[in-house]
Amino acid sequence: MNQRTALPPLSACEPPLPVRTRTRFATGILALLLSLLGLWMSFDLRSYPCEYAFHHGIDSPVLAVELASNANELKTAISPTCANKPDLSPAEAQKEARSVLFRDTVADCFFIPLYALFVWSFGSLFSIRADGSRLSLSRVLAAIMIITALADYVENIGIFRSLVVGPSDAIAQLTCWPSRSKWILLGVALLLTAVILLRSENTIYSLATRRLFSIAYIASGALLIAGVWLPVLVGLALVLFSLIALFQIAALLGPYMAGWIPADTPTYEDDFCERKRTKKADLAVHE
Repeated sequence: MNQRTALPPLSACEPPLPVRTRTRFATGILALLLSLLGLWMSFDLRSYPCEYAFHHGIDSPVLAVELASNANELKTAISPTCANKPDLSPAEAQKEARSVLFRDTVADCFFIPLYALFVWSFGSLFSIRADGSRLSLSRVLAAIMIITALADYVENIGIFRSLVVGPSDAIAQLTCWPSRSKWILLGVALLLTAVILLRSENTIYSLATRRLFSIAYIASGALLIAGVWLPVLVGLALVLFSLIALFQIAALLGPYMAGWIPADTPTYEDDFCERKRTKKADLAVHE
């Protein structure tokens, strides 16, 4: 009869074996795709032709369009004057600005399912108690992200209309209210994810790592919610969320890349004290 050979117990000095699951891998891939598309959108916005002179001190033409509550605020982003480029006519400036905003909005239609799936998938991954049962908060998180994505698509409809028809109070209202709802809901989702991390017993991350990420989620979620009243905070929240996604790529996909980057496993001297006494060893751990 074939008998399974028992694996020797790990030394107290050695790290635990990595936990590989399909959900972990899928969440890592979502973080990677989300980051790649987000980086492209960020670099493409650099081709916006005019200086950033938007309402409420906002430093992004996209956020300026999303959070504009009237035609004058909307006009600062989609019909800029380009004082920094006197050789550029108003018509050319408007054409270039709207072209950049149109490309970003089209890309955002693909970005929406990526960030919605990533936030839900990450929360679901860690919705595990010590006894293996699942936290019901993952269902609440799923519902919030579905509503958030729908609000984001309604917002994009308003942006497309503003780019075609031009700025007006009605179009600004059609865009800003779904946008504000989206940011509040996304902020609530990030705060809920922080709660999930604090209650999670999933061994994919250590307790210290879960707590550190929960702090980052709390900060990003709080800034998003506050940004509805102080729009400049939305940009800061998005930078923080982008950093979270980048860290998740390495943290979630790291074990799957271990074969490509062989680990340098140290050797432990079990009888170090005796070998030290006889001057046969100077270090308890060596490569």
